[in-house]
Amino acid sequence: MAKSDQILKKVKALPKSPGVYLMKNARGGLLYIGKAKSLRVRVGSYFLKKNIRDKTTVMIQQVRDIDHIQTPSEIEALLLEAQLINQYQPPYNIRLRDDKSFPYIEVTKEKYPQVRISRKMTGKGAKYYGPYTDARLLREALRMIHEIFPLRKCKTLCKEICLYNHIGQCLAPQLIDENRETYEKTVQNVCSFLEGKKEGVIEWLSAKMNDAAKNRRFEDAQMYKNQMNALKHLESGKMQVSYLKKVQLKASLALKKILKLKRVTERIVCFDVSNIAGTNAVASRVSFYRELPEKMAYRRYKIHNVFQINDYAMIQEALGRMCRGIMDGTEVFIPDLIVIDGGLGHLHAAEKTLAKEHMTTTPIISIAKRFESIYIAGSKHPLVLPRQSAALHLIQKVRDEAHRFAISYHRKLRGEQLSASILDQIPGIGQRRKNVLLGSFSSIAQIRETPAHQIAALPGMNGAVADKIKKFFRDYEVD
Repeated sequence: MAKSDQILKKVKALPKSPGVYLMKNARGGLLYIGKAKSLRVRVGSYFLKKNIRDKTTVMIQQVRDIDHIQTPSEIEALLLEAQLINQYQPPYNIRLRDDKSFPYIEVTKEKYPQVRISRKMTGKGAKYYGPYTDARLLREALRMIHEIFPLRKCKTLCKEICLYNHIGQCLAPQLIDENRETYEKTVQNVCSFLEGKKEGVIEWLSAKMNDAAKNRRFEDAQMYKNQMNALKHLESGKMQVSYLKKVQLKASLALKKILKLKRVTERIVCFDVSNIAGTNAVASRVSFYRELPEKMAYRRYKIHNVFQINDYAMIQEALGRMCRGIMDGTEVFIPDLIVIDGGLGHLHAAEKTLAKEHMTTTPIISIAKRFESIYIAGSKHPLVLPRQSAALHLIQKVRDEAHRFAISYHRKLRGEQLSASILDQIPGIGQRRKNVLLGSFSSIAQIRETPAHQIAALPGMNGAVADKIKKFFRDYEVD
């Protein structure tokens, strides 16, 4: 048959290199995503074998097209396969999504998280990536990740500096104070890497390398350079980028047409503000790159110059700070589209800021919550998109993430104020000891539940102070 000949011709044209293959039906919808050590051999096996399973036979009968993404190695193919399956949920990958026996990469929820392999998603608060189809390759991938990133290697935190720290493969954050913040960022970078966002990780490493070199911390600079070079070595080439762009930007292409933009909105930022009765006012900015969250480009802004309930002025302050960051080089990109969470008034306020900062060429819109109406610069009347519109869904997704991010920051600030104010009431607790407690425990409840002898062992503490802390919490009920 003509369709069989066409498919076989595609199979024969596939490279004998590692990569991911994507089988599509007549409408262009994805049926199945798989990884291969040799794309030509693996994909060809579907059409040459006579004794394949019934489910596979049914799927093959629907295949009308095959796309592929080459990768430098089978490991990168494994990581990309899981990322794409989770993103697009093809119907014939359902066993992989539902079967709990497939392994995951787990990033534990601890003060200094571990990155390890797990077959059960039972860790409270942990992050999971996968599942992955090949346990052997996954172990190799995890070994590679630990070589690139100086992560904690021990199951139980070491009480003294170990060999891994001496060879630059562990930051030992539990023992070296100045490495604690770096370790947190390292874990974030691992998560970004597993989500396929290498570009942002490399930019951050480059900035840290330059800063270390400028301040003559040459060993740190070399560590960042080694990580950056290792990640660059794993770049999957233009074929992957172009395919992902083609697949992921359907909503962005629709948005370009609806808003009559000059270019596709690859990078969208959205601003939102949060406050209660004007207190603890904060703003958030989230960034989406090719329709996916780009968390390394998220920003949080404490509002410094607005002292009453005025959402317009708060938006202007946050937007102005982004604009100035672009001008002075502290922001690494100019967005293709700015979205404001709000109505026409919010949009007008934001437009004034863009005009003041000489950024009037950047497109800007707002989305009002009440009817999900879209307000466009230069138009008094809102644009009402169909509920099923892919463009509307993208704007809503970006707006909802900005709102979530602003609320979480606002709650964090309120929690910090509450914690600090309670500790100020304990006799014998000055600023230094308060900092030790806030740095050693994740919550007031954890301090209250910790035995006195453990508190006494903290830097700057002693038995008498620990007893005062425990007595305070016995007498003072904390929610």
